Amino acid sequence: MASVVTYGNGLRRIDFLTEPNGPRRSIRLGRVTKRSAERIMAHVEALIADRMTGAPHSDETSRWLAGLDERMLARLRTLGLAEGVGLARTTLGAFLERVETASAVKESTAVFYGHTRRNLRDYFGEDRAMATIDEAEADSFRAWLVGDQGLATATVARRIVACRTIWRQAIRWRMARSNPFERVATGSQQNAKRQRFISVEIIHRVLDECPDAEWRLLVGLARFGGLRTPSEPLALRWDDVDFHRGTIRVRSSKTEQHRGGGVRIVPLFAELRPLLLDAFEQAPEGAEYVIGRCRDSAVNLRTQLRRIIGRAGVEDWPRLWQNLRASRETELLRSYDLATVCRWIGNTPAVAAQHYAMSADLGADFRRAVEGDAGEAQQKAQQTAPDRSGQVGTDSPGESRKPLRDAGLDTGCPSLSSPDKTPEWAWEDSNLRPHPYQGCALTN
Repeated sequence: MASVVTYGNGLRRIDFLTEPNGPRRSIRLGRVTKRSAERIMAHVEALIADRMTGAPHSDETSRWLAGLDERMLARLRTLGLAEGVGLARTTLGAFLERVETASAVKESTAVFYGHTRRNLRDYFGEDRAMATIDEAEADSFRAWLVGDQGLATATVARRIVACRTIWRQAIRWRMARSNPFERVATGSQQNAKRQRFISVEIIHRVLDECPDAEWRLLVGLARFGGLRTPSEPLALRWDDVDFHRGTIRVRSSKTEQHRGGGVRIVPLFAELRPLLLDAFEQAPEGAEYVIGRCRDSAVNLRTQLRRIIGRAGVEDWPRLWQNLRASRETELLRSYDLATVCRWIGNTPAVAAQHYAMSADLGADFRRAVEGDAGEAQQKAQQTAPDRSGQVGTDSPGESRKPLRDAGLDTGCPSLSSPDKTPEWAWEDSNLRPHPYQGCALTN
């Protein structure tokens, strides 16, 4: 079916037929060893056989395809051997295991995708063939997440988006022909019920109950600095804080993979300065990190913060650290433009609008908007009321409105309503022409 041909000065190619009695085709390999050429020929023969019989690819052939560079894939596509040729004989369990092994993501992201993979295994089963999962079953999977698993709308949305990402990998690895989750409704990924604006008054009560300067600073960096906690405060070093220039250099592990996203400069806000100075004075000689005592991974910062909130006599709120950061961004957006705030907080305008921005006090803002408009209108009415009797063309009680000409102000301009002086510029074509009253002033 196929053969390796050596020609020229050690160049090799694979000659083959894609159908009986069809034209002979070739794939030029360049200067490769005979053994490498024979391995490629074996995979090409497998692709041709799968194409002729409509059988799915073996897992070995699928892995070989997935590892090819774009140049070789382009050659195979030209010959009809790399697109729509068949699917790997891979079970869902084997595929998900491969995805987990191949992924190089942060720990929090790995946990998130781990929940999604667990849901897929529970619903479809380990032995389910990847190629047999269709759109109808993807819709049923979403309904199962909502009904049987009782997950919130935002959680369901995020897991469906994760399924789309997982299946895109399957398509790239030639283990699926299409993405059954591509058109599954996700819903909003934002859970408004878990959003809470934490006022300055409440946070000061919490700060008063913190056991030491480091805990006060940790809470302050989240609420007044908008830092992601715990990752960004724990990465903060004393040489990142410039008291003289009023800046803080923040290192973000979450955005470090983006261009220029690993470091941002945040103002040393007035609310943070005393907290930082207090912690600096109490820090051990030669301390490198701003937060030193809570660096042990065994320390549960959420549990500790919940206890502090309880001692302050305040009801705790959902997403303890996240809502502190969101409250700061909401606060800053009332005083600074969106682009500036996003640069300080370290997110995009889209993320800020969807997940962070809240109303600090919707009722108060509404009343202020209404009262402000009413007060301005009333002020204008009071300023113009004494002059109304002297305005030309203004109706006086019992009098009819008079045209400007009858009021003694002959402007020298023809009347727009005069039937014998109708402008001619709007009728023949769409090009505007100067009209007779252009440039006439309505004053003496």
